[in-house]
Amino acid sequence: MTNRKRFCTSFVLLSAAMLGTGCSQTNHWTSSAPAARPAELYQPFGGNTYIPQLHVERPPYRLNVGDVLEIIYQFRSEVSDKPYRLKIEDRIRIVFPHQEKYNQELTVTVDGHIRCLLIGQVRAAGITAEELEQHLKSAYSRYLKEPELTVVVDAANVKIKELRKAITGPRGQARLVPVKADGTVDLPYVGFVDVAGKTTQQLKELLDRRYKEEDLHEVAVTVQVLEFAGKKIYVHGEVRENGVIQADTPVTLIQAIIQKGGINPRGDKSKILLVRRKHRPVPQAIVFDLDSILSAQRSGPYGLVPDGSAFRHDIYLADGDIIYVPSTKLAQANDWIDQVFTRGIRAIFPYYGFVGLDFGYEIRNLRSGTIRAGR
Repeated sequence: MTNRKRFCTSFVLLSAAMLGTGCSQTNHWTSSAPAARPAELYQPFGGNTYIPQLHVERPPYRLNVGDVLEIIYQFRSEVSDKPYRLKIEDRIRIVFPHQEKYNQELTVTVDGHIRCLLIGQVRAAGITAEELEQHLKSAYSRYLKEPELTVVVDAANVKIKELRKAITGPRGQARLVPVKADGTVDLPYVGFVDVAGKTTQQLKELLDRRYKEEDLHEVAVTVQVLEFAGKKIYVHGEVRENGVIQADTPVTLIQAIIQKGGINPRGDKSKILLVRRKHRPVPQAIVFDLDSILSAQRSGPYGLVPDGSAFRHDIYLADGDIIYVPSTKLAQANDWIDQVFTRGIRAIFPYYGFVGLDFGYEIRNLRSGTIRAGR
């Protein structure tokens, strides 16, 4: 066998061995699942192949003017070993068994007091009936000898009962309220509450706190959005289609750009400008880096995987928001060259040029002395 044939045979055998090794490695990788994979990170995808399970964090929606909210009320009824303390609007009776002319039926006023015969104004809210009884005996002893009296609570938690009446309707114990033009809603006992710009969770915590301040500790609320206000979002710059987006549901910045066909090749994805001025005396602006969100990665048990949590920075848009996608530095340079040279200098001084290449070759025959030339 010649050296040439040996070389060809050896090359073929070596190639086959390499291919066989590669195939066996590939089959081993695809047919076996990872030895240890956290259930929260990986999920099966056909057979024994596993793909990362991503957890995408969405930004919370913030309430806007025109949204319709449903405030659902829950009333906690708990049996307590602690004595009941009087509250505003509770109705009580002061009974004198031997001096009936001093008997009274009273309501705890909004300042927490009652006004009694002879002794005048007395603090009642926040204390028990027994404590009020002892206080009244002490106060009346200045006018009556060894006064005997009893405090009877005729109606307790009156504010709770009135609140139940105010909110009970076709939807149960709930209240439908639109967010007004000034960004507020009006609710029983707490009055006007500023809600624009808050999340539903922030509003729930605020209302729970406000009702506790009104001595309604048994009340807890749940807030949900029934109708979203329509929005106009303005998209301009290096997108496929400039214009206005009419949105009846929450829209994020990335979703708005996609609705306008996405960013064209001239756009700078790392410097998207968002301008917001509604309900603000001075417009606010942020620079949004879309590249960093789409290319975000995190460490996984088997290498880098896409980081879906980066989408928490994809904020929801408000009515009147302006999105501007600027040009890249390269696109701006190309525009400058086009304006200065193509449409500027060349338009005034037209010129034409031609660039060509030519070559030749020469062969010398040293034995015969002949020379051949060609082009």
